[in-house]
This record gives sequence, C-alpha cells and structure tokens, in this order.
Amino acid sequence: MTPSHPVSARHRLRRLAAVPALLAALLAVTLAAPAAALERMATAATVPAATGDASTMTFSVAPAGAGVVTAGQPLAVAVSARNATGSTIPAAAVRLSASVRPLTTRADVRDWLAASTADPARTELAVGTGEIPSIVPLGVGSANLTIDAATIAGLAPGVYPLRADYGADASAMTAVSVLVVSGDAGTGALGLVVPITAPPIADGLLSAAQLGDLTSSGGSLRTQLDAVVGTPAILAVDPAVVAAIRVLGISAPASATQWLADLMALPNERFALQFGDADLAAQLASGLATPLTVTTLAPYLTASDFTGLTPSPAPTPTTAADADQAAAATPTPTPSTAPGGSVLPTLAQLTDIGPRVGTVLWPASGSVDAGTVSTLGALTVDDASPITLVDSASVASASGQATPAWASADGAPVLVYDVDASRALTTAATSDVAITRAEALAEASAFAALAVAADPTAPVLVVLDRPADVSTVGDRAAVVQGTHLAGRTASSLSALTSGSPATVSIVGEAADTGTATRAADLSGLLAGEEELTSFATILTDAAVITAPERASILQLLGNGWLSQPTQAAAALSAHRTQTQQTLDAVAVVPPSDITLAATSAPLTFSVRNDLPWPVSLELIATPNDPRLIVQNTTLVEAGPSQSTRVQVPVQARVGSGESSLALQLRSTSSVEIGGTVPVHVTVRAEWESVGVAVMATLIAALIVVGIVRTVRKLRRRAASTPADAPSDSTPSDDQPGDDAPSNHTPSNDAPGDTSPKEEGTHA
Repeated sequence: MTPSHPVSARHRLRRLAAVPALLAALLAVTLAAPAAALERMATAATVPAATGDASTMTFSVAPAGAGVVTAGQPLAVAVSARNATGSTIPAAAVRLSASVRPLTTRADVRDWLAASTADPARTELAVGTGEIPSIVPLGVGSANLTIDAATIAGLAPGVYPLRADYGADASAMTAVSVLVVSGDAGTGALGLVVPITAPPIADGLLSAAQLGDLTSSGGSLRTQLDAVVGTPAILAVDPAVVAAIRVLGISAPASATQWLADLMALPNERFALQFGDADLAAQLASGLATPLTVTTLAPYLTASDFTGLTPSPAPTPTTAADADQAAAATPTPTPSTAPGGSVLPTLAQLTDIGPRVGTVLWPASGSVDAGTVSTLGALTVDDASPITLVDSASVASASGQATPAWASADGAPVLVYDVDASRALTTAATSDVAITRAEALAEASAFAALAVAADPTAPVLVVLDRPADVSTVGDRAAVVQGTHLAGRTASSLSALTSGSPATVSIVGEAADTGTATRAADLSGLLAGEEELTSFATILTDAAVITAPERASILQLLGNGWLSQPTQAAAALSAHRTQTQQTLDAVAVVPPSDITLAATSAPLTFSVRNDLPWPVSLELIATPNDPRLIVQNTTLVEAGPSQSTRVQVPVQARVGSGESSLALQLRSTSSVEIGGTVPVHVTVRAEWESVGVAVMATLIAALIVVGIVRTVRKLRRRAASTPADAPSDSTPSDDQPGDDAPSNHTPSNDAPGDTSPKEEGTHA
C-alpha cells in the first residue's frame, strides 16, 4: 500500500486540531440565546417570547372541586407550566382574573374555552396573584392560588370566565378556564351512562391472553369496572366481552373470571350494546333493515373446558317484556351436551350481562340523522320500540328551548345526552395529567349548570363516550363527577324516562364520522361473508366458518375504531386477505399434461384441503369435445390439512388426438368451490392395438416353439426303444445308469457274454 504524502498528513492533523475549537464555538453560539433569554427573564420577571411557543412551553389553569363553588366560600385554583426546553426557566408571576358578567349560553362557553387569545374585556376582575418557581429543563412548575370568599359572595349563581397570565408584557402566556357558582340544583333527574367495552379488535372474541391483560390490575376493563363501583352509573355492556370469558370455561384467566363475577354482582342498571359495540349507523347506511347479530358461538367452545362445570342459569328476565324476549329468543333453551357429558352453554347464557333495563341502542356520537333514528325506532323489541341514545348536537327542541333528556323524535323514543358535558367528561376519563383532568371537569360542570338553568325540571343525561383508552385515576374522577353534576345525584334509567317525552326533531345530516366509508366497508365484508357461507357447505358443520366470520365483522364495525382510522384500515385489509385465503384453502391441484395410451383408463387428480376440518365435495369433470367419455361427477372425501387422490374413469372414442378436460369442485349442494382447472389430454389409443398384436404374436410364437420341442422329444424317445426288447426287463432309455453292471445272473446259454449293446440317442 502506498504511504500517505507528508503534506496530506499535516493537513489532516490541522483539521483534527481545529475540531475542538469548532465545537467550542458552536456550543457558545447554542448557549448564547438561552443565556440572554434567562438574563432578560431575571430582569423583567417574565417569560421570554420563545417560551410562549406551544412546542416549548405549556401553561394551564384549573379550579378545584370540578370548578364548582358555593357562594360565600373561597375557591382554590391551580396553575401549571411545563418546560419542554433544555434551559431552566426562572420564577415568574401569575395573575388570576375573572368577571362579574357570567357566560350565559353554550356558545359563550365554547368560544371562551376555544379562543386562541383570551379577551381581556371578559375578565376585568382581578381575583388573585401568585408565583411559579423556576422550572428545570423538561420540568413542571406549579402554584396554588385562591379566590377569596368575599369575591365569590359578590357573584350570582352562574358560569364565569377564569383567566391566568404567566409572565408580563408581550411575552406573557395566558390560560383560560371557567368556574361555576352553584345555584338551585333543580328537580329533574340526572343520568350517567358508562360503557364497559374492550379496545377494538379484529377477531371475533378476545383471546385468553388479551383478557388476562385487560382484566388484571391496571387493565382497561378492570379500570372501567372499578370506576363505577359504588356509583349509580348506568352501564352499557358489550356482550362480546362477557362471552369471551365464558367460552373459555375453566381455561379462562383467574383475573377474567373474577372480573366477570364482580360485574354480575354490581347492582347498577345496565343495557347491552351491539355485539362488539358495532356501529349502528354504518349498518343502516349499508342498506340493512335491522342490525346484525351473532347466531351462535358454539365453534368457540371446547368440551373439555366445561367438564364438571354446572352450566350458568339462563338470564333472569326483570320485566314481563324481558320474559317475552327470552321466550322468543330461545323457544327451547336446552344446552347442548358434548361427548363426555359436558353441558355447553347456550348463546343466551354466554352473552348474559345481568338484569337489563330494556333495549337501548347507542349509535356513535355525531353519526345519526333522521333516517337512522326513524329506522331504529321502527324496530320492535319486547313488543315495544327500543330507546335510541342521541347527542344533543343532532337534536332541536320543538319549543326552541333547551333539549331535555327524555324525548320523542317522529314517534321514536330517544334519550338525548348533553354532548358538550359528555365530551368534557370523556377527556377527563382519558387524562393522566391532573390539571388537564381538572380543566375538563370544570368544563363539564359549566355545561351541566347551563342545562339546569335553562330548565330546572328537565332531566339531564351525560355519557362517557367510547374512549380509546382510560386513565386509572381519570376514569374514576369522571364517573364520580358525572354522577353529581349541577348539585344533583344520578338516578336510574327508569327515572330519566318517566313522564311524557318532549317533542324534538333530528336536525341536519350526520356529522362527518366516516359513516359512508364504513357503510361501504361493511358492504364488502357482507359480500365476503356470503361467499364464505356458500363455501362452508362443504363442511359437516358450516358454523365453524360462518360464526367466527359474523363475530369478526361486528368487531371490525366496533365504535372503538373511530378514533383509530389507520389501524382500522389495516385490520380491514388483513381480514379481506384472510377471507380469500379461506376461500382458496380447498382446490384441485393443477395437474401436468396427461397422455392416455388406452381407450379407457382412470385418470388420477389431487384435491388439496388446507382447512383443519374434513370436507365433502364433488369433482366435476367436463370434456371439451365428444371424443372423450368422462365420469362427470366423482365424490371426494378430503381429510383435514392434506391432499386426497381422486380417480376419474375416462374412455376415448378415437385412436389418436388432442383433447382437454375442465375440472371443477362443487359442494354437495352444487356450490362451486374455487375456479375451473383445465387439463390437457393427449390420446394415443392405437398404441394399445399395436401392443396387443405384438403380444399376441409373441405368445403364438412361444406356443409353436413349445409344440415343436415337445414333438421332437417324443420322437426321440420312440426311436431309442428296441422293437424286440421285453418291455418289463429292458430299462428305458430315459433311465439313468445304462452302463452299470446288471444285477441279473448271466444265462447258461451265453456265459460271459460281453458283446456291446445297441446305442440309443437321448433327447
């Protein structure tokens, strides 16, 4: 290798020596701006303009006690700043202000909370000051301020704007919230609906591993259940969750079994969601007259998991209507008995959520329009129309006043929930940050107070919407606050629906929640299900394919996917691929070209079965011309996960020629399975005639040769025997030992006769 030039080496040394100096210069430039900013902050006691950037600093304010204060009592207010920079932020002053003018409409509250810049004219009343200490890089600084009782005493009941300023001059940061001075709680009922649902999945049921995670401490299902314990919340339970636990029998994780026992022991009123919490609006938009249901979950059951178990009793109806429904759903509720004596649970037992309060349908928020409500209201369950839950943004009161919770839309019974308060409660339920949770709870209190002020006698309904995930602390806080909004205590669903419903109308079109797209996706899923249903006719029990497919479709329609559109699209794509793989699992193995060297012979083909179950079908062979006579239908019994050989008898009407067959698999009910497989056949039947003639000639030649040899042998024997020799004393020519000494005594007439005997020829 050629050594480096000395000059080049010196150049490299100079460059390396310059690196430390360059790094030092860059470091000085990098630190210069933060240092200058810190100096300005120390001088002006303010936050630099750069820290007002949402990418580097956040500032929040929230009142304690969910923002509700009684006149004459002080109110604690928390402020918090998060430093996302790499520099320490020095201490800065915080000023708190409010107003003597309340926010009287929902629009006022929304505008105040959503404004990018708070209007100083809305908060002319200074109510407190404080200081946030210096904040280390990536740290959080906070302070607690107090609005004194005298200030609160001067405020009438209502919702008031609250503002906090951090720093001073043009570089200050501002955060806003609301506070509620409580007034009359009113006389109307309050209700809170809490969903008990699992995160969205693409399979028909949760697996044992998934259930173990979700029902253990800190899991989503355990958190949801613990949040409602001891509260009057109304539960909306996904029956797919309880079914997933029950189908496992003794194999269910201990945490899942305990979770189910805890759910069934709760005294809370409840109603069942669609299986998998499927999107109702998308189902109706796809053209379905009624929502989809599962018909059986038997393929998920394993007999050994129920050995020695006493089957759960059938769900106990709580009303006469429930009894009628149970009778209609299971006319003969006889559990099936598996081999070995295990009694398997019925569908009603698997999906039992406990005593229900009736049929309530809950479309996703913003997904309903007049057609959706009308169609759902026209359904008949328990000889009555089901109640549809709708959000207040989709409803207008006929009187022009605030929309009450219990209403009727074109004759369809509806429960209207406060969409603003519900959205805020859902935010609180999903937040692990204390001040974010406190902000959301104060917002929920404000909207509930406005609803009560509009009509003190009207019932109020709020919901925790289907969150993507819940916070262990936040979910409990949201439920507790949701059951005590506006000074009321939540009551039962029957209390909410007592009295005459108000008349309302469904206004506008459904919000853009992707309903049209999901309806199109559902149409594709149903088309795939129809293909699988036809395909499953090759099985002894078609439900092993059709039941999981229906359950998977409902899970893919789950409302939990609405907040995860990318993951939902991937799940749909994977399901389509899986469907096609199932349809391709049984097929004729494409054979190579066949030469038929006879006028008739069986042709052998292979049928592939990749399914884990045996299949029964027919192989249909169709020639393309009349020169071949083929057995048209051949029964095929193919074992699971293997290829089966099938022989099809064929006859040729010509001695030589080219032809082909078309092979098609069909179920015994004449459903085509897979595509048509062509087979090229070359007929060489004249070879058979040539072969027979050659064989006949060879056989005839062998026979002639055998006859000739036999005749010659007989002639030689006859020629070797003397005509005058006694037949009883002269040895035969064929006997061995002609040259041996005779055992007879020589005669007296010829003593010592040693003359040679006549020679004979042996064949």
